Amino acid sequence: MALEKFGIKEVADVKFFEIGDVTSVTGNGITFAEGKSAEDAVLTLDTLKVSTIEFTAEQSEARGGKGNAPLIIWDYGREVNVTLEDALVSMETLALLFGDSTEDVIEINANRFPGNYTVIGRTFARDQKTGKDHLFTFHIPNAKIQSENTLTMEAEGDPTVFNMSLRVLRGDNGKMMELVADTENAYTGTDIWA
Repeated sequence: MALEKFGIKEVADVKFFEIGDVTSVTGNGITFAEGKSAEDAVLTLDTLKVSTIEFTAEQSEARGGKGNAPLIIWDYGREVNVTLEDALVSMETLALLFGDSTEDVIEINANRFPGNYTVIGRTFARDQKTGKDHLFTFHIPNAKIQSENTLTMEAEGDPTVFNMSLRVLRGDNGKMMELVADTENAYTGTDIWA
């Protein structure tokens, strides 16, 4: 079996879909609802600088005995947060971020906020033994785009990067996210969304 140990260096390309458009993700492909395909993405981010996934949880513990040491620990409150840092911004990204339709003018309205989407990111994982690349995918069935944002414009220094934060919601079966590696097939240079 390939990918016993692997490295990930490349940033992911990320697509946002309406919830229900993606039915499953496996190591070598994505299955879409009838009549849907990768081209039906609401937003495609292919100029990301960083794509970060942070997993957190809280703990509660029972303590006792001499020294009041921890005796049992319970984990709860798992959260998954995703931060995407893009080198470029599009009107489609701004429209999604501010809950507006894609036009030449994006209206920031006190009553409109970003929605929930299925998010899929794809990148490469390099097999330590063979040196070959394999597709590596993260699949988030339901992610809420956070409403807090900053648009920075300055005269000097590096170009502004655009940040988008997502909070992952729990599904009916408890699943929040899938990490999927194509362990069978080496990447051949074809379209990673095929």
